Amino acid sequence: MFEIKSQEIVEIEAVNTSFVLQAEKQQVANQADVDFVNLILKHISEQMKMVEEKRKTFTTPLNQSLREINNTFKELTKPLQTAKTILSDKVMSWRREEQEKIRIEQERIAKEEERRRKIQEAHKEQGHEVSEPVVMSRPEPLKKRDTTQTRKVWKFKIIDVIKIPREYLMIDESNIRDAIRKGIREIPGVKIYQEEIMVIK
Repeated sequence: MFEIKSQEIVEIEAVNTSFVLQAEKQQVANQADVDFVNLILKHISEQMKMVEEKRKTFTTPLNQSLREINNTFKELTKPLQTAKTILSDKVMSWRREEQEKIRIEQERIAKEEERRRKIQEAHKEQGHEVSEPVVMSRPEPLKKRDTTQTRKVWKFKIIDVIKIPREYLMIDESNIRDAIRKGIREIPGVKIYQEEIMVIK
């Protein structure tokens, strides 16, 4: 694990811990106490900003390097992904066509067998001696000769948003917040209210 334990960090830890100790001991019993707490909160806010800036001095160069590495390797793999997609699409297209040919041939054979069976039944009804029904050879299933590894996955396509049950819909909370910021105060099914919060400058 990456260790960051410079003297500066140790000093920041000490200051931050002191704020916790001060907060635990501080009483709030009158306006003077409130004014003093507000001053402490302001110092805490300033300390948090300073800590965040210190964090960025460590992470900004690392993040920049990481972005550059990721972008470089993403570009390197793009042609491979393109080739993979092209070839996969071609194979799956061929498989669909081949399976359709097999299906059509199987239907043709089934109809031919049925035709021959009816002829045999007609001869049998007339008292003729007939042999066992002819079973024609079927085309070999694709999976017996194709080396492609496949699996079936469930997918979906939205065809009518209005008919989708409520439990599958997601509320766009950011859109609601944005509407409230713009002055909207009534949205069906939404309670819009004000809540007082502390502002620490």
